[in-house]
Amino acid sequence: MAPGTDEAQRQRELSKQALATSAGRLEERVRAELDWKARLRRDGPRYAAITGGAVLLITTIVIVRSRLRGDKAEEETAPATLDDLVAELHALRKEVKKGGDKTPVWQKVVLRGVSSAASAGGAYAAKRLVDRQEARAEV
Repeated sequence: MAPGTDEAQRQRELSKQALATSAGRLEERVRAELDWKARLRRDGPRYAAITGGAVLLITTIVIVRSRLRGDKAEEETAPATLDDLVAELHALRKEVKKGGDKTPVWQKVVLRGVSSAASAGGAYAAKRLVDRQEARAEV
């Protein structure tokens, strides 16, 4: 029995050593992944390239949109009346409600946020319009 127990003891010691080595390698990998400075040095150029591409794409979109809008911006429009603003807001609300229950939840949330922002903007624009008309009437 002594040779069998010696062999089992040796196998147990070898298993402990293998487990300790494996745990040491795992600890090194975890530390390497959690070290943000080393990770930034390693992945920094990739992050810079992605950021540069995103900035370039956004800049291109803004430039193209401004060029396409250039013709519309040059046209001067007559000041709108409060009734025109109300009619436009009602038309926008009807258009938003056309989606019905077929629209996804995220789209409904976005549309409700946009419509509330539009009504706040409409109220502000109407207030400014009324203030301007009152200022013109005083002069």
